[in-house]
Amino acid sequence: MTANKEQLSGGLILICSFLVLILVRCTGPEGPMGPQGNPGISASSVIYDIDPSEWNGNADGYRVLLDIPEITDDIYYNGAVLVYRLIETEPISFNLLPYTYVDNGLTIYMDFDAYIGSVDLIYKEVFNAVNDTPAIENVMSFKVLIIEGIPLATLKTMVNVSDFAAVSKILNINNGNINIQ
Repeated sequence: MTANKEQLSGGLILICSFLVLILVRCTGPEGPMGPQGNPGISASSVIYDIDPSEWNGNADGYRVLLDIPEITDDIYYNGAVLVYRLIETEPISFNLLPYTYVDNGLTIYMDFDAYIGSVDLIYKEVFNAVNDTPAIENVMSFKVLIIEGIPLATLKTMVNVSDFAAVSKILNINNGNINIQ
């Protein structure tokens, strides 16, 4: 038993000496500054509450054009625009557009087209292969996310853009947004 204690203490002394030697040898003058990192991604989001009277269309589908001057040439060509529809309020749940819901013979389709200065929202229902979009009766809420300086293809490599919570987290967006009616 005594021999084991001596071997253990001798081994500990050797290990401690080695660690001290490493720490002493690792100190030295500071190296040069590294390359400049990514300054971060700037993003903003706004919730638009669309009144039923604002939609234009018929049984073939409905559209509404949102005036969004924040979608500049630079955002359009070098950034990204994402649109989410508020599906549930308890708990809050946003679905990324385009969005398709299928139930038996019914297909509900939502999409958008982004332009410089605007977003065109599209709503359509098809029942048993026939366009059958009823007049919109309730307010629909959409969150428009404008992201500077990162193409959508690049953003998709960083985060699942379908998951609004994940996108908000990576872009550091809070949920205290402005409602525009």
